[in-house]
Amino acid sequence: MKININPNVHPIIRAPYPFDEVRKNLQMAREKFPQDYIVDFGVGDPTEPVPKIVRRKITDAIEIRKSSGYPSSLDPLGHPELKVQISNWFLKRFGVKIELDFITVTYGAKYTSFHLPLYFINPKAGEYCLIPNPGYPPYTDGALLSGASIYYLNLTEENNFEIDLEVVPEEIAKKSKLLFLNSPHSPTGRSYSYKRLEGIVKYCLKNEIIIVSDECYSELYFNKPPLSIFNIAGAKECSIVLNSLSKRSAMTSLVIGFFASFNPELRGVFNSISSKSTQGVANIIQDGGKAAYSDETHVEKMRESYKEKLSILLPALKRYGFNPIEPDGTFFLWVKVPVGETSMDFSKKLLLEKGINTVPGNLISHEFQGVNPGSGFLRFALVPGVDDVRKATQRLG
Repeated sequence: MKININPNVHPIIRAPYPFDEVRKNLQMAREKFPQDYIVDFGVGDPTEPVPKIVRRKITDAIEIRKSSGYPSSLDPLGHPELKVQISNWFLKRFGVKIELDFITVTYGAKYTSFHLPLYFINPKAGEYCLIPNPGYPPYTDGALLSGASIYYLNLTEENNFEIDLEVVPEEIAKKSKLLFLNSPHSPTGRSYSYKRLEGIVKYCLKNEIIIVSDECYSELYFNKPPLSIFNIAGAKECSIVLNSLSKRSAMTSLVIGFFASFNPELRGVFNSISSKSTQGVANIIQDGGKAAYSDETHVEKMRESYKEKLSILLPALKRYGFNPIEPDGTFFLWVKVPVGETSMDFSKKLLLEKGINTVPGNLISHEFQGVNPGSGFLRFALVPGVDDVRKATQRLG
């Protein structure tokens, strides 16, 4: 039997998974070192437990919801009580009131960001998706599946690791329909100022481009709290906000977040397809989400923990000859390798000689216009415990 596959799928399934090489080296290191010796700054998955307030709520909800049926039987776009908590949290955090009908509860941000190009880009018209490079892989994979053309926005030291829309040729800008924006940005840790965001909004309004503002790291910051795109004048007309509890509340094992837009056309398309293609996030997980958004104590403790780990690791990296880019937010460190080294070789060297696992920057970036902006960088995820971070710094000397 011959299986015919959508041709847009081929570039996704043929591309090597970025972490395959990392996993191969990690296996070699596990065979070399004693158990629990490796300090893993590789995969960006929080190691903190799900907050107790959330675990208790979900435990109670298992009994309460034992006969509640599909989540969509309550509301396919999210429990009203959870939307109230999200709206209240957003108002308190950003000073912006979002009506409940403007919010849709989602399976985190990955599923949503992957699918948005399918909804808003017409590949037959040669339309483009603008994507930061490096950036979250689902931005690219979703755009490829949609058949969109991609214009990468290389993030380099020269542009302060911020997207520069002025480099986009005018003929491509006119065909661009979607811009992925991530602030604080993974993996560079850069947060955008009001002025920079204002310029982005004006550009997108002028060129009729939808902004997908991925704000999943909004609560992981080291100094000044980041802005939301909704804080910017004019952004409500052209923007979608994605956020989740995976990083804010260490709920990666539960996968829940939200989509929000003030534009009725944007949310109308998204909500129509969501209600037809999913049953909604599990009721007990939505109950856990209510508890998470009602509490800031666990978020503050987590933020302080990442600050402590950053304060331990940064000086050690500098002593070792690295040039780390001090982050505004996220739990990532974007680190320039010593002169004369490559990302791949130095990552492997750290792992096999020191038992320290990292991600080579070139594996999470795309070569575009002859440049791979991740080349010469490593990504450190500040997810090991404080004691393990100290062990790593002692090995660095």
